[in-house]
Amino acid sequence: MQRFVLESWWVWTFAIVCFGLYEQGAMKLEREIALLEKERDSLKAKITQAAIQQQELRLQINSQNDAAWIELVLIRALGVIPEGTTKVYYQYKDEEGG
Repeated sequence: MQRFVLESWWVWTFAIVCFGLYEQGAMKLEREIALLEKERDSLKAKITQAAIQQQELRLQINSQNDAAWIELVLIRALGVIPEGTTKVYYQYKDEEGG
């Protein structure tokens, strides 16, 4: 029996090397899976954000014929104010008092 073990040392060495390579490959695969899951979650978040933005843009498109919407856009984007209202400007001073 001892002679069999001594003559088959290369089989055990081969098995240990194969097991080590398998473990290394399994660990690399786990890292790649974790990376892909993180990327998938990021893409899902981007898809959700894009869907929200798409809904907002559709609401804006549908509201373009509404007079109140047009007035709001003119006030926000161009600073135009309706007649009879007062526009207030705020002047901020920097830390030096100038």
